[in-house]
Amino acid sequence: MTHLAVALAALALLGAGAGLATAQTDGPAVSVTDADLSASGTATVDVVLTSAPNGLAGYNIDLTVDDPNVAHIESASYPDRFDLTTDPAVGDEGRTVTLEAADMGSTIDAGASDVTLATVEIAGDAPGEAELAVEPQQVDTNDGDRIQPAAQAGALTVTGDSSASATESADPPSAGPVDELGGSADALPTDALALLGALVAIVALSALAVARRRS
Repeated sequence: MTHLAVALAALALLGAGAGLATAQTDGPAVSVTDADLSASGTATVDVVLTSAPNGLAGYNIDLTVDDPNVAHIESASYPDRFDLTTDPAVGDEGRTVTLEAADMGSTIDAGASDVTLATVEIAGDAPGEAELAVEPQQVDTNDGDRIQPAAQAGALTVTGDSSASATESADPPSAGPVDELGGSADALPTDALALLGALVAIVALSALAVARRRS
């Protein structure tokens, strides 16, 4: 009888654990959307509460980039529905940000889903992958209860700068005689024409001198 009682107790614990896991999976979660960006570009991600069975009165959450060499947090903003907010506190080197807001007008009713809590701007630093983790510090419902939603990080994928393209330099064409004179085949400069005229005159005088010697 003792062994049976122990077995039943163990099964009850296993069933309770399975029920708890299901509740955590199906319950509210604060998730961060994924983003793809270039090493010199920016992208925005949304921080979302997947469900609010009893509405949402306010929240306080932290976001952290696990590899600041790949990307960093540039800034953050809140939707207009949150009428009481604190300025997003971006940490050193943009690795972290703390977000805090309250829905004083009770616009987020019970049963709401996919509630955008904030929008965060991410800047790329170097090609690679990083995780934007989220940690809910406080989430309150309209009933005044505090809940502990699950946390779902976002994936940041930073690629090489697509705007940077390799360029090949071509050797300039070799200068011809006309180019060295500073003109073109169609129009020689005045100085070149004067030089040619002087050369013609010298040739003519030389020919005349030779003719006189022969005579």
